[in-house]
This record gives sequence, structure tokens and C-alpha cells, in this order.
Amino acid sequence: MTTTDLAPWPRLTGSEPCQAPGADPKAWTGAPKQREEGQLACLLECPETTRTQCLAWALDHPTHAGSAIWAGTTCSDRRRLRAERSTAATA
Repeated sequence: MTTTDLAPWPRLTGSEPCQAPGADPKAWTGAPKQREEGQLACLLECPETTRTQCLAWALDHPTHAGSAIWAGTTCSDRRRLRAERSTAATA
């Protein structure tokens, strides 16, 4: 099944670690060592529904997601997930 529907921007509640007062954007967009902190925060603190929405958006918008952490995933994680999704769609 092929679709042109892309995931919308995630609905943020304000309870996400990336939205916390004083959150350092480099934890999601900085050097790889800095992103480890954001990745861990996403996995431990971000609400599951938000992580699901963020991951869907990042998978559907790879250029905009770039190398930042989205839903606790790295760029290479998302590249692998897109390849798996593509393989499953053709099977």
C-alpha cells in the first residue's frame, strides 16, 4: 500500500524533556556526545504518545529531522527503520 499522507508535526504537551524550562537544545541537536543526553531523556521521560508522534514525523521528514534526536532515535536508527518499513511494504 502506498500513501502520500505524511505524519503531521507532533502535538507537544509541554511535559516532554525537550520542552522543559532550561532544556539545552544541544542535547537534541549538538555533537554526538551531547545528543546522548537528549536520547536518554527522550527514552526515559518523554510520554509514549509523543514519542510515537515524533518518530512518525521524523521518519516521514528525514531532511527536516536531520541528525537531531527524535523520539530517542538517531539519524542512523531512523534510516534503518525506514529501510525496514520499505522492505515490509514491498513484502
